[in-house]
Amino acid sequence: MADASFDSYCQAAGESYKRYQAVKRALRLSHTEGTESGNERQDAEDLPTVFIDPRFTLGDSSTFSAVFTVPVNENLDALKQTLSGKNVIPATPLEVAINKKPGEFRDYEALQNRLEMMHDVVDGRLAGKLVAKTDDFWQVVRSYSGLQEQLANALQCVMVVRKNLKHVDELVCDQTKKIIEVHQKYEQKKHLLAKLNDIACLREAQSTVQMMLSQGDYPKAIECIETSLDVLSKELNGVTCFRHLSSQLRELYSVIGRMMNEDFTSLIQKEFGVKPEAGTLIQAEGELSAVLLGLMRMRKYTFISVLREEIIEGVKSVMRHVIKSQILNSGVDLSDFDPSLTQLGEPVRRMKHADFLKTVRAVMDEEYFFCKRLEALQDILLETAQRAHPSNRHGSEDIIIERLEEAKLNESDSDDETGSFSKSTSSGGFVSGSAVNSNATATTLLSIEVRSEAFLKRVLPLIAEFGHQCAQQRISRLLIARAKNASVTEATTPTQLSECIAIVKEYQSQCEEEGWYSTQNQKAGGLGRAINKLSMDYIEKFHAARKMRIGNMLDTELWKATDVSIIDQNMVDQAIETGMLRSSKRIDDGPTKKPFKRTGSSATIDSGTSVSNQTGIIVDEESFVVVGSSITMIQILADYCEAISKMPTFAQDWNSRVIELLKTFNSRCCQLILGAGALQLVGLKTISVRNLALAGRSLELVCRFIPMVHDEMDRVLPDDRKSLLRYFKGVESEYRDHVNEIAIKLISVIAHYTTNCLGMWDVKGNIPSPEFQQICRHMLKFHNGLTGIMPRDQIESLFRQVHENFKANLREHVTGMGIRPHDTLKYGYVTQDYMYYQQNVKNMESCRNLELESLNDIMFD
Repeated sequence: MADASFDSYCQAAGESYKRYQAVKRALRLSHTEGTESGNERQDAEDLPTVFIDPRFTLGDSSTFSAVFTVPVNENLDALKQTLSGKNVIPATPLEVAINKKPGEFRDYEALQNRLEMMHDVVDGRLAGKLVAKTDDFWQVVRSYSGLQEQLANALQCVMVVRKNLKHVDELVCDQTKKIIEVHQKYEQKKHLLAKLNDIACLREAQSTVQMMLSQGDYPKAIECIETSLDVLSKELNGVTCFRHLSSQLRELYSVIGRMMNEDFTSLIQKEFGVKPEAGTLIQAEGELSAVLLGLMRMRKYTFISVLREEIIEGVKSVMRHVIKSQILNSGVDLSDFDPSLTQLGEPVRRMKHADFLKTVRAVMDEEYFFCKRLEALQDILLETAQRAHPSNRHGSEDIIIERLEEAKLNESDSDDETGSFSKSTSSGGFVSGSAVNSNATATTLLSIEVRSEAFLKRVLPLIAEFGHQCAQQRISRLLIARAKNASVTEATTPTQLSECIAIVKEYQSQCEEEGWYSTQNQKAGGLGRAINKLSMDYIEKFHAARKMRIGNMLDTELWKATDVSIIDQNMVDQAIETGMLRSSKRIDDGPTKKPFKRTGSSATIDSGTSVSNQTGIIVDEESFVVVGSSITMIQILADYCEAISKMPTFAQDWNSRVIELLKTFNSRCCQLILGAGALQLVGLKTISVRNLALAGRSLELVCRFIPMVHDEMDRVLPDDRKSLLRYFKGVESEYRDHVNEIAIKLISVIAHYTTNCLGMWDVKGNIPSPEFQQICRHMLKFHNGLTGIMPRDQIESLFRQVHENFKANLREHVTGMGIRPHDTLKYGYVTQDYMYYQQNVKNMESCRNLELESLNDIMFD
């Protein structure tokens, strides 16, 4: 009985003790966590969220079910879900031990105990909060009475401050307001007085402008009109008495613009029409500056177009005046010359070369001086533009106009020559305000109408350059006008043309020093292009004339030996001594040339004396008996060498043409001799041995001078064009091949005769046989035909080859007839005929040193 009571007590007390220990542990845990964090924790974070929800009400069925019924899932139990995830009052062991199905009511006693424990925890926390805030509460209560006293004192101070501020307002602010009102009235009356003064001035505006115009002070007159218009449009807008003044001033403004344009045109024409005094470049500088300043302030830029036309006319008139004076002083036939005419091409073409060069130099000097005057005018324009537009700011209207002009520039530049524009100036500091088309030239830019300040700044630094380009164009026309006359071109020598080119290059160097060439492309264009065209036309005509000359000579060549004049011999002698082939006229005209003497011929040759012509031309102690066309070819090659040395810039063009000429001469000789073309052209009955020999020696003579032309070209060709010299070696090889073909042809001619004679030969008792007599006559005739034309060693070489062919034919024929040494009679006849052949060959002058074998050596070698 006692045990049962004790067990009942232990069970009841144990349950209470367990609840106590659980609450104690929860409080200790809560206190420990709050101490470690060092921050005030939220009191409701470990309480079920269902109880701290502000919308909590047991009248809600879902809330009621969550509190009093067993949840389907323990993890979703409303009494276990907290904000921190920790539950301050976990389920008791008794509650856990009771098995309840989901949806049933919880155990009443366990739920009651759990809610009581939560109530105790919340009650304890609230009590702790109250205890913690008790001191602060009483402190506020105690300080309230002191705060009331401070507020009372503050009210007294505020009343004193307000009283003082009212006193300051009466003494200072009201007086200041009265001063401001007085000042405003003063300013209004002052403004009214200014308007009255403006009205008084406007009444005299027209008379003031007229007075300024009479004094020639255009800038001040324009400024007066612009100021008056500005006042009328702003300060005095709507004043009835001035309703017509605005239109009158605008009309006067337009009239002034026209007057300034007319004055500018007359000033420029007067300036360009009269040569200034020594030491001055611009005569009416002050008047020009005034007119230009007025035009620029009015933004009337049409004077640029007027200036452009006057520059063109000025360049023309300067050239026309110089040419007329030079024509009058040159001694040209003036019977049909009218100084009032503007066409001066024909008198220029009739001038001598020295007079023409003098004219060109005079024209360049005058045009250079004219461009210097334009440069001075350009400086005035830049300085005036700086005064008229001191700031570089542009309005929206100027920007739009500038874009339109840029579009026009791009369109016009597509048809202009390639160049580039970059110009800097030291005066005024005006350069292009925007990106300039890299292909725009001064001519292109000045051809466009100027309608904006920005474009004006772009074209002003180009005035002198534009004048220079116009001068180049006129000088180019002068040079081309003289070249149109074919007779003048034919009479012009390379030396004369090189002198003209030197004058042009000197002029270009002077202009380049002045900065009138923006780029090297502009230097190459214009006058440079004209010189190139003149030079190329001259080269082409030079080549065509000599090609026609040598072609006509070859077509009419009779292929007979020609006499060589002493002039041609002197030309060859000097070429051998100096290594440079030059024209015979140039050698003959030189007064200081050393005479060349030669004693290896029948006559003594001295370039200082006049002797009769010789038959052959002597080259390095070797005589060449040739036809006249080969001598002419040497003269032509000398002309080419002289032209190459005088015009080294065009070495490539000379190279191609001299190669063409050499090939033409070689191929034409081949057609006429080896191809027998001379039979139809000049009526030769046959191409004889002498004709062949003359052709061969003529080609050898020309080939002898090809290396000199090669060396001449080598001296002037640039290093990157040295490969063109290979064509000379090819031409020289063609000449040698042609000479060898002629030698083969000569050998084949005599071989043909000997073969035919041996074919008819019959060994009989006649010694020598008629056939061998015929062979010897043909050989003698062949020898005589070569003698006097070819040198002895060449003739001997030809007969050696002829003898070799004869031996082979003789051996073949004798073997074919079945003649053997044991046939004493017939073999003796053959031996006698061959000995007759040997004797005749040895009797020929050029074959005396020729070694001839015996018949046995021929037959059994």
